[in-house]
Amino acid sequence: MYMEKLVVGPGAKGCIDLNLPLEENLENIAKALGKTLDTLVVITLAKPRHDDVIAKMQSMGVRVFAVPDGDVAASILTCMPDSEVDVMYCIGGAPEGVVSAAVIRALDGDMHGRLLPRHEVKGDTEENRKHGELELARCKEMGVEANIVLEMSDMAKSDNVVFSATGITKGDLLEGITRKGNIATTETLLIRGKCRTIRRIKSIHYLERKDAEVRDIIL
Repeated sequence: MYMEKLVVGPGAKGCIDLNLPLEENLENIAKALGKTLDTLVVITLAKPRHDDVIAKMQSMGVRVFAVPDGDVAASILTCMPDSEVDVMYCIGGAPEGVVSAAVIRALDGDMHGRLLPRHEVKGDTEENRKHGELELARCKEMGVEANIVLEMSDMAKSDNVVFSATGITKGDLLEGITRKGNIATTETLLIRGKCRTIRRIKSIHYLERKDAEVRDIIL
């Protein structure tokens, strides 16, 4: 299952509505943040399905960052105090959307989502429709409706959330793993929603001291 996602940080909380055109949402967000459209920063996924949306945003003067993957990290960037990203918009995986909602709720941001079956996103082929119909059947079994707007409270009921992510490859949110001989360095982001604490943890690992089953894999 896919999900259409619109995410903003605390400054634009309550200003988004996926029932409205994206252009109107961007105008409302810019107004809430006290920005002009040409200073608004949107991050999205660099996928063919977003080509028209990216062109439309750029025609409005909006600054657009298109990343190859990682919409959870892209969502989190909207709420990080040291990030210039204002908005995340994309159609991506539904599981990633639920994870994003939990973190955004923990960071006092806002998010709307809309579940979409595969054939509405990837093309209405026989194979995609077959997958899409199975996805819709699973949604029905779980009491979840597709193609309706889900608000933050529908996707994340509480801000009592603990989120942890360690970078594998370098990205805008986290540094990737670096290795020098038998020593590896990692960066981990740890967010606790209840007290709204954001921690960045840099760890140094002496690989030869790891458990045998792990050591055999990494050395």
